[in-house]
Amino acid sequence: MRAQVTLETIIMLVVLLVLAGVMITLILNIKPPTSPQKFMSKQEFLSKCESYCNDPDKVVEYCRLYWDGNDWNENKIPYENITVGAYNWYACEDRIYCFLVKPCDRLGSGLDLLKKCKDILCGVYLDKYGGDVNLATLSLLRDIGFSKKCSLSSVPPEENWYDKVFKNGCEASTSPESPGGPGTPPSPPK
Repeated sequence: MRAQVTLETIIMLVVLLVLAGVMITLILNIKPPTSPQKFMSKQEFLSKCESYCNDPDKVVEYCRLYWDGNDWNENKIPYENITVGAYNWYACEDRIYCFLVKPCDRLGSGLDLLKKCKDILCGVYLDKYGGDVNLATLSLLRDIGFSKKCSLSSVPPEENWYDKVFKNGCEASTSPESPGGPGTPPSPPK
């Protein structure tokens, strides 16, 4: 009888050890809940903008990259229209683009820089979609735009870079038949 109690005790201890091992394994494999998306800091963003500007292979990313921290001026009010950069461009805080805050001299300056970015992006999309201007425009407007919570409609027309440059999409300013290839503006007449 005494041997049977000892054997049962040993079996119970083995079962408890196995269960403890399983529990420890489960606890170690549980991943903590993921934290909300961490936004890129302004400094990281500006650094990426500069890096993309200086790398000819990343110029498309320079033209597309935006900071989505949604409180550029750090006043805790999201989706504001604010002025940014050296040219005091109006921008929605939900998308502050590189070309608005970090000029890229090799692409131009002021409104010419924005037009060059449009030409570059339209060229990429026209190539991608076999010259289909409508699909290229959809891609351009998807990449350069704002959320429905923010709009530049209250910005005076003479100061609205979006309406001046991007709103009409990929049109006559870029053409797959241009002498320099897709996305290159036509040469001026001689």
